[in-house]
Amino acid sequence: MMTCQCGVERFLKQEVLERYHDLKTAFLKPGFVTFKATPAWNAQRVSEMRSIFARYKGISLGRMPYFRDAPMLEMAGESAWMVALDMPRDLQIDRIHVFPRDRTVPGNFGFEPHINDYCREIHNTVTLHCPYREKLAPGADDPLCPAERNETVLDIIIVSESDWYMGYHFANDWRSCQPGGIVDLQLPIDMLSRAFLKFEEGLRWSGLPVRAGSRWLDIGAAPGGGSQALLARGAEVIGVDPAETSPILIDNPSFHHLRGRLNQLKRSHFRKIRWVITDMNVAPNYTLDVLEELISRRDINIRGLLFTLKLVKWDLVADIPKYVQRIKSWGCTQIAIAQMQFNRQEIMVAVKK
Repeated sequence: MMTCQCGVERFLKQEVLERYHDLKTAFLKPGFVTFKATPAWNAQRVSEMRSIFARYKGISLGRMPYFRDAPMLEMAGESAWMVALDMPRDLQIDRIHVFPRDRTVPGNFGFEPHINDYCREIHNTVTLHCPYREKLAPGADDPLCPAERNETVLDIIIVSESDWYMGYHFANDWRSCQPGGIVDLQLPIDMLSRAFLKFEEGLRWSGLPVRAGSRWLDIGAAPGGGSQALLARGAEVIGVDPAETSPILIDNPSFHHLRGRLNQLKRSHFRKIRWVITDMNVAPNYTLDVLEELISRRDINIRGLLFTLKLVKWDLVADIPKYVQRIKSWGCTQIAIAQMQFNRQEIMVAVKK
C-alpha cells in the first residue's frame, strides 16, 4: 500500500506497474493506492522500490476494525496487535506510526499534510497495548518521532474515520523514517512563503550540506521563503529576483539581494557560490535552461542544486525522464527526484556533482 498527493494516483500507479511487472492494481482512493503482490514481495523489497510520487510504501495487513466512540478506542489497541500476528514471525516491531491520507492538495484552503490529533490518540492507544512495549525503540511513545534506519515500523493509515488500513515497512532512508513520510516542521511565526516549507523539507530529504557560512544562490528569491530556510541554518545567501524581497531578509547581514534576472548580472557576483536553490513558477525547460547556463560556467564551481520543476500541465509527467537525461548531461551523477509533502503540481529535484 502507498500514499501520495491527492490527484496523482494515476501517475503513481503507472510508474509502479511499468517498473514492477509482478504487481497489479487492487484498490485506490484519492491519496491512497494498493497493489496485489506475489509472494516474492516482502518489506525489504518494498523499501527498495523507486517511486517519484509515493510518499509512503509498505506491506498491507488489510483493514482494521473501526472503533467510533472514544471509550472503544481502547479496543483499537488490542485489535491492532491481533492483526499484527499476520506479520512474518522473524520480524519484531520497533515503533508505531499512525497517519492520515491527504484530504486535499497541499496549500488548498490552508491544508498542509500533518499528523493530526486523532492519529496521535490512536497511536498512544496502540502503543500502550503493545505486548512487548519495553522492547520498543527509544521515542516510540512519541507519535511524531521518526524511526531510525533499519527499524521495522507498524503502520496504521487513516483512510477515513471509518476506514483504517494496517501494515508495516522497513525504514531505510530519510523519508521512510518519517511517520507516513510526513515531516513535522516547526514553522517560524514570520514565514514569508510556502517556499520555506518546500526547501526546509527538501534540505532534510536531500542531505545537501547547509552549514554556517556555506554560500548559496536563490534564483527567483522573492518574497524569500527559500532564502529564509537557508538563513535559519546559518548560510550566506545571494537572492536574485527583479521583484523586492521581504524586509526581514534585507535586514539580515547574511543576505544580499541582486535586483534583476540572472543573465543580466555580472558573473563576478557568483564566483563564490557553491550551492543553488530555485522555485521559479515557469515551465520545466525554462528552469533547466537557467540552471544549465549557470552550472556550465567554468569560473563558478557549483557543487549541488535543489530545485522544483513545475508540471504546468500533468502531461509533462511523461517528460520527466527527458529532464533527468538533460541534468545528467551537465556531468551530474547523483540525482534524486520526489514529489514532496509540501509540493503542489511540481516535483523536487536534488543534484550533486
